[in-house]
Amino acid sequence: MSSPLRVGILGAGGIANVHARGWNAYPERTTIAAFSDVATDRAQTMSHLHTAGSAKVYDSIDAVVGDAEIDVIDICLPHHLHTDAVIKAAKAGKAILCEKPLCTTLGDGILIRDTLNETGAVFMGAHNNLFTPALLEARRLIESGIIGTPFMYRSIETFQSRSFDPWTSGSAAAGGGQKGWRANLTQAGGGELLDTGYHGTYRLLSMAAGDRPVEVTGFLSRFLLSHLPTEDTGHVIVRFESGAVGQIITSWAFDVVEGRQFEVEAEFGALAGSQTYLKHQLYKWPQAAEMTFPVPATFTLEIGHFIEMVQNGAPNPAPIDDTIRTLQVIKAAYLSAQIGATVSLPEDPTGTPVARTAAFNTPFSVEVPDEVLL
Repeated sequence: MSSPLRVGILGAGGIANVHARGWNAYPERTTIAAFSDVATDRAQTMSHLHTAGSAKVYDSIDAVVGDAEIDVIDICLPHHLHTDAVIKAAKAGKAILCEKPLCTTLGDGILIRDTLNETGAVFMGAHNNLFTPALLEARRLIESGIIGTPFMYRSIETFQSRSFDPWTSGSAAAGGGQKGWRANLTQAGGGELLDTGYHGTYRLLSMAAGDRPVEVTGFLSRFLLSHLPTEDTGHVIVRFESGAVGQIITSWAFDVVEGRQFEVEAEFGALAGSQTYLKHQLYKWPQAAEMTFPVPATFTLEIGHFIEMVQNGAPNPAPIDDTIRTLQVIKAAYLSAQIGATVSLPEDPTGTPVARTAAFNTPFSVEVPDEVLL
């Protein structure tokens, strides 16, 4: 067993609280060595809460990445601060776990990827939903071929957020914090689609398992949170190179029946699931087979896998190209919604989406006869 990893957590808000509990679930393999926040009182509170005060307290990214005793940087900062943190951590030779989104622009994605390639730093996107047991079993069923060639994927990430207040002016609480920065597009980089919708997007791409997204159509709405500067709901259609079609439904305005998070319709059968169940049914079966699961601690599972990556070379479920591709699909959806047209995606995940000039031809494409337009 390698010596315990010493972890520096950047940020002292709600997601840092969740990550800290995850690191503490592996006491023989990791130690939280530092918390950093521009408000050091919040970082100090987190140190007392999660390490009985033993973790150092810093007030900047530079101070944490400059600590030679720290092995891992866990980035739990507002979106616009991710790029600087990843680049500095990589150049300092740290292993990096970065919360979603990777960054707010594809240009920054290029800078991050170039830096990781130059430094060889270990990096994993914090795509915690990939560790949901029901989703892992669904992917196993898809890859086994039991339901045949996938035709349609649906990924759903929704909840109603009536308490969201982007204009909060009070001091942020440690382990909780204010959400005001999410109403600042310079800091947030987008609305609900770039935030919560990031989960739905990487889940969709994971179910498609390497099938390249080639076209995106996005519809954005503000159904409930009228005070937001942009969307509280996103509906995105993705066409894959194979011809399969994906759908992302994501919202802060509503939820769905039974908390369903994903569906796949395929050649021989279909499946659907959430955090706590998976149903699959071959066509003509009288009813679906169902598996149930306890509510998973996905952040803890994610951190456990990251430890295995760093210490034992385990496969990376969210490498840099996957995290950038997730951002590219979201940026394409924003462009599509703005211009009211389908958008094409370059093969390079850092490439800029552009308005489609001709439909991508797939094995399932249909040429529309003139007669049906009469």
